[in-house]
Amino acid sequence: MRTLTYREAEPQALKVLVDGVGEGLVLLGEGGYYALYYFFGLYGRKAPDPEETPDWVEGPRPSPEGFREPYDQAKWLEANGYMLFINESK
Repeated sequence: MRTLTYREAEPQALKVLVDGVGEGLVLLGEGGYYALYYFFGLYGRKAPDPEETPDWVEGPRPSPEGFREPYDQAKWLEANGYMLFINESK
């Protein structure tokens, strides 16, 4: 899941979580459901680059429900000591 580009993941998304910070694409994968987070708003853009890989992947979970919105996920990452700029290739 971590190596899927936005272009590859978007058509497979069962659910899209979107706000001003980014997009979370919920996909079914091996072992359950995953959310692939693309934090484009942090870089001054309006949408993910098609070739961008996820900044953060959460899962697997048994259900596609309960994944955080991108802003809430970014705040959770910060509160738990993770660097927000994980994918520095932008």
